[in-house]
Amino acid sequence: MSLPLILEVALGLIFIYLTLSLLASEIQEIMGALLQWRAEHLKRSIEVLLSGNETAEETDATALANYLYSSPLIRSLNQEATGPIGRVFRVFNHTLGRLYRLLTRTRNIFGEAHSGPSYIPAPAFAQTLLENLQLDSIRTLVVDSRLRRFIEERLMLPVNHIVNDLRASTANEFLLNSEVRQLEQSLGQITQDFQERRTNLAETLDRLLERLEEFRVIAQDVLPDNHHLTETFMRRLQYLKRNVIYSELDRIALLRKLQPSLSELITVLDDNSAIYQELLNLGKREGGLAKAVLDRLKTQPLPTSVRSSLEMMAQQVQTRVTDLEDDVSQLTQAVESWFDRAMERAGGVYRRNAKAVGLIIGFGIAIAFNADSIHMVNRLATDPILRQAIAQSAEQFSASSPDALPAELAELRATMDNALGTVPIPLGYQSEILEQQEAAEAFWTFPIPRRVLGWLITAVAISMGASFWFDLLKKVVSVKASGRAPESKS
Repeated sequence: MSLPLILEVALGLIFIYLTLSLLASEIQEIMGALLQWRAEHLKRSIEVLLSGNETAEETDATALANYLYSSPLIRSLNQEATGPIGRVFRVFNHTLGRLYRLLTRTRNIFGEAHSGPSYIPAPAFAQTLLENLQLDSIRTLVVDSRLRRFIEERLMLPVNHIVNDLRASTANEFLLNSEVRQLEQSLGQITQDFQERRTNLAETLDRLLERLEEFRVIAQDVLPDNHHLTETFMRRLQYLKRNVIYSELDRIALLRKLQPSLSELITVLDDNSAIYQELLNLGKREGGLAKAVLDRLKTQPLPTSVRSSLEMMAQQVQTRVTDLEDDVSQLTQAVESWFDRAMERAGGVYRRNAKAVGLIIGFGIAIAFNADSIHMVNRLATDPILRQAIAQSAEQFSASSPDALPAELAELRATMDNALGTVPIPLGYQSEILEQQEAAEAFWTFPIPRRVLGWLITAVAISMGASFWFDLLKKVVSVKASGRAPESKS
């Protein structure tokens, strides 16, 4: 068999496979849209991610996934068709989904909803998951509580002791009354400014020490000069200030003590952790937001695998982030990367599943059209008119088609329809084709019928996808064209 003949046979076979692959892709797209394969696979993949692929965690993972899907941010990604036609299609789609689940005895993966998004951006997932943990609210509550306790125990209580000792020594119980009240008001305003986010924690701490120094200066002006009680009072105030912050290292340590680290915040998921007990006591004393946060954590518990993953990511973020104000946003980015890696693996699983579905669809098409690859090769090899007609149509199609397979196959399908025309492709159950197959099978000695083997070969070829055969068609046409003899000049 000469090389031009082999190329023409290959070109004809590739052209037929491309035709059938386009039909298979159209069927697979319709089935995927009706049965929401991509959306269901995404939801299942998220449940696997949240459960850590542990059977014992499936219940909590499913509940958490349903909660995430019910959030406004992710729910807005599920855009369904609107209008009368859209509603009719939606009802049909939902009915088909219920029938499919009834026949396959599978649960509704979307919970109480009928559908879900086919794609969730990593930032949307990370933001929704971390909003469920309410880390910013927990940090705000803890810092506010610690700051108030710090002002009361480390500043006002010692100041009151020092002032009371001075009053007892001078027998003047009203000494520095207005100055102490002014100090209390100033510290209260500083606390309020921090709670309303007009200042950060570092600025708040600096302002507290400034007010303490201002109180010392005012007291020095009020008290008599060169008096041993005044000197003792001033020394004790100065010692108090130095005891709070003596150096920059003391300042950094105090900031870290007042503001919980990211690793501490994550331990709020453990009922026995110190920060959980701190939040619990705060909720019992004050109720309000602290109680609401605790109730929310109890309502939607996290699977153990998610807690472990978040704790590990929090530790990694904490080692490379120096600004405590920025660690939650860094954790958000870490969760996004974690989600992206999981979805990349899930995408590989989906492609493998789609390949299996494509193989089943391809086998169905092969039977429906009697697309016997062995018979097609035999016909192309022995029938020069058929071979040349299909090869010529393939070349014309290749020349009129774009260089790359478009994402939407509509243009390619239209071009294929024009190229097929009246080409007598050896497909179908016409009597002539059946007679040729039966005559060939008379000499077939293998236990599997020859046409079944041909159908299987066609099914595998169709499952390769239209893009594969389109690219291969381009290459074979290019090789065939380069092998032609140059035209003679007149």
